[in-house]
Amino acid sequence: MQTFSVRQLKNNPSTVLKAAETDAMALVTSHQQPTALVVALDRLGLPNTAAVRSGLALSLFRGGSISVAAAARIADLPLARFLEILSSLKIPVATGDAGELAIELSLARRWLGNQ
Repeated sequence: MQTFSVRQLKNNPSTVLKAAETDAMALVTSHQQPTALVVALDRLGLPNTAAVRSGLALSLFRGGSISVAAAARIADLPLARFLEILSSLKIPVATGDAGELAIELSLARRWLGNQ
């Protein structure tokens, strides 16, 4: 496993990613203290990397860190399939009051009508 400083990560993030892909992991340090571990999911020998990607995507979406479209990309699923999964897990796609949701639905219908 290779070690990189935060400065190295900032200056050339692709080097850290390549190291993680080669060795499965790369350590990032700040002031010579370990702060992060970059893990190459495909190199960990997990039996179901797709499930890990989906779980990560669901967690990030549910936590509000990413959009539903970004989550679908992380999960490597078509948006429609990811929406089906959210529905089956009863995870709301949108939050807000009824008025805000009505406006969003109206905009979506208008957009779909123009396609």
